[in-house]
Amino acid sequence: MVVGTPDMSTAMSAKVSQWTKYVQFCVLPGLCIVCRRASCREFDLCSHCEGTLLPVERPCATCALPLPPGDYASALCGRCLARPWRMARTVAACSYVEPASSLISRFKYQAALQHGAVLGALLLERLRHEYRDVVLPRLLVPVPLHASRLRERGFNQALLLAQQLGAALNIPVAPTLLERVRQTPAQQGLSARERKQNLRGAFRMRADAVHDYTSIALIDDVVTTMSTVHEVARVLRRAGCGELEIHVWCLARA
Repeated sequence: MVVGTPDMSTAMSAKVSQWTKYVQFCVLPGLCIVCRRASCREFDLCSHCEGTLLPVERPCATCALPLPPGDYASALCGRCLARPWRMARTVAACSYVEPASSLISRFKYQAALQHGAVLGALLLERLRHEYRDVVLPRLLVPVPLHASRLRERGFNQALLLAQQLGAALNIPVAPTLLERVRQTPAQQGLSARERKQNLRGAFRMRADAVHDYTSIALIDDVVTTMSTVHEVARVLRRAGCGELEIHVWCLARA
């Protein structure tokens, strides 16, 4: 009996895996999460519907807020220009408009986890482009849910997203670094000032392991006024992490 070399065995395994994927695709083609038709690709999003997920046009270099049309003088928005301390970079998979807004809503409130996985894959693609010449953050920190909200929902969408990105980019995830100690009313419908006041004192740091890192990425589903990430950043700075470089990664920028 002739035993194949390790290289032959690896090549054979790769070929079997390739054919298995091909058969799976033929028998069970991807189903688009938007139009619910066959996606005609291994991805659960057809090419047409992917084109309806609008990118953030001319995002601010640090907060990803869309800059006004024709404003070519600066890569920063007015708020970031006026802020003495700001995020290193914010990356969003798309704008928070239809159909992305409905997909994220079903992901969060109806446990449509595949919606989050597909949007997470789009974010991953965006991150690989944005960081092609830039060092990635060293640690991923999901924005936590309060314990009562977690029991109600059954999962933290930011943690699922962080785990997906961390596995793909080989970056560790710190799911317990931050704790949400105060349940806050929903941010939706509040002004920027009300959002900021609503979140004051809502988080605390549970461990000092972040001191071992020079940069982290905060992971959230939607970023609107940056109130949540700025409050988390304030908690980290008060814990002695003033030199920490903070990035923000999210599914959508509103």
